[in-house]
Amino acid sequence: MNSPVDECPLCLNKNTQDYARDPSRDFSLCSICSLIFVPRSQLISSSDEKKRYDFHQNDESDEFYRKYLNLIAESILPTLSEGEVGLDFGCGRTTLMSDLFKKKNFAVDSYDLYYFPDLTIWSKKFNFIILSEVIEHLRYPMEEMKKLRDLLLPEGKIFIKTKLHPGDKSFFDNWFYKRDITHVQFFSEDSLRYLAKELSMSGPKILSEDLFVLTAASI
Repeated sequence: MNSPVDECPLCLNKNTQDYARDPSRDFSLCSICSLIFVPRSQLISSSDEKKRYDFHQNDESDEFYRKYLNLIAESILPTLSEGEVGLDFGCGRTTLMSDLFKKKNFAVDSYDLYYFPDLTIWSKKFNFIILSEVIEHLRYPMEEMKKLRDLLLPEGKIFIKTKLHPGDKSFFDNWFYKRDITHVQFFSEDSLRYLAKELSMSGPKILSEDLFVLTAASI
């Protein structure tokens, strides 16, 4: 098993403990923020990660994928105001999420490290940012989430779509979500609450199944 001094990638604390093990990697539990994470020394390379994403069947013509993203969009839209601008961060191989919002008259930029690396986003400001099945992939979650937080306008929102870890060891051992080797950490509500506090945001508020929102304060 991995050493109990593995640093938590969210709160950067070393008060962690061995939690579980798969044939290819270990999982640690942070006693401060309750994040379950893979030690960073055991992550696959970026090139191998990209190869795995290339096999994803997320195609704009796939009706199931369109329906999946549309359900997320329909949960988010009622929380927005006319004219607000957004960012789909970690959009993957398509700009489908952005297209769905554009049909509702919302301007949404798309960014993905591998497929749409548009660096101009870092000089913009947004009313909302969407991370759909993204936060569990981030190698440096606190660092990256703080960078995204800095892109928000007052009262801006971050929408996070992810499956929370069940908090039950026997369930986790057989949990399908941890089998994806590109999933490198798993949040609980406490983890999201810790993240919100560190970002000076409120939340998490549950919008729908596995969809949460953090909200920035007004100025």
